[in-house]
Amino acid sequence: MTTLTVNDRLVELGTLVDNKDTAPQRVGARLIEKFFDEFKDFHIMDYEQIANHLYYLTDVQVRDYALGLIDPAKSTQQINTLEYLLNVAPIDTAYINAPASLLAVLHYELGNQQAATIALSNAQEDYPLAQLLHRVFHAGWAPGSFAAMRKELHPQVTEGIFGEDN
Repeated sequence: MTTLTVNDRLVELGTLVDNKDTAPQRVGARLIEKFFDEFKDFHIMDYEQIANHLYYLTDVQVRDYALGLIDPAKSTQQINTLEYLLNVAPIDTAYINAPASLLAVLHYELGNQQAATIALSNAQEDYPLAQLLHRVFHAGWAPGSFAAMRKELHPQVTEGIFGEDN
């Protein structure tokens, strides 16, 4: 019996970086939403679950859907959720970008610029959302402005993924 690791499974899965197919986006969006809703106190997930969450978050639409799920009112749970993914994601890979960026957004909207910058430092420099967030942070955007932009974008992302099913 071979023991697989998260990295082994991610190698098998690949990424969804340039995906345009909504079928895996639907699966990924539902998976991430369920994860955000149900994650509790750093529970242990098996390598398959971890790999699936990281895999689906490589799709920009799934990542943007997750961006719309960020809720400062649920900050404790969501910080734990995103820190968990950040801690298990292989560094210097496409798999760390979304958890790092999403965690940075949450910290930023909570007014913690230092924690936001630290979280974002885990993302690759060429990751588009990380580049946008660097510009937002350095321009001194009010956290509420970024939150408003996310809220405007979320229905469009949802429509793009789920179409008439939402």
